[in-house]
Amino acid sequence: MSWLNVKHAMNLSSWIRIPLMWPEPGLEDVKEAQTPEAWARYFSEGLWADLAPEKPGPGEVELLTNILLMYAVRAPAAYPDFEVFLHLPHPRETPLPVYVDLVEIEEGEDRTRALRELTHADASYTVEPPIVENFDSTHLGTGLRVLRYYQDEDSNEVHVGLRYAWRYEEGTEAADVLIILADPDAGRILRALDDIDELARTVRISPDEEADAWNSSRT
Repeated sequence: MSWLNVKHAMNLSSWIRIPLMWPEPGLEDVKEAQTPEAWARYFSEGLWADLAPEKPGPGEVELLTNILLMYAVRAPAAYPDFEVFLHLPHPRETPLPVYVDLVEIEEGEDRTRALRELTHADASYTVEPPIVENFDSTHLGTGLRVLRYYQDEDSNEVHVGLRYAWRYEEGTEAADVLIILADPDAGRILRALDDIDELARTVRISPDEEADAWNSSRT
């Protein structure tokens, strides 16, 4: 069996991974992995120290701590069981959540049709035709990247959505890899597009025997 390997994405400077459980399994002795409050404080202080050329102003560390805490609590609920990353290139930016997971393939399901459905490449609800492009990954091969503009049902605002999908097949194993993000600010996603592409290209499928290395790399 194989598993979704996102550990390399954790080394990218503009990205923070949100644990899906507290304390995070395997990190019971790591202070910042015990609670969302401890996690948010740790990364708020670290981001201001590592990513900002200037020092934080009064209250800015506390403000970012509260923002990260909100995302730690709420973001995983949008797509339960998905891995969640926040794009945050500067402590004063608004975090952009990105979701990554495997999707089970139904027997006999056509690859092209499945990837187009996962990425909403043929969506009829968009305000203009989606932008559909092939997207190459060293680890997953050629998949799809689809950018689309659509009207939010609740606010009637135009949002932008971005999805990536690949079909992974190795021996008797098969699954689709899916990345999802959306934001009401099109500029926010477009400015982050290079970083999102970089994150997408780090995702891979690894054999079970590498799971111990994944767990040990987080301690």
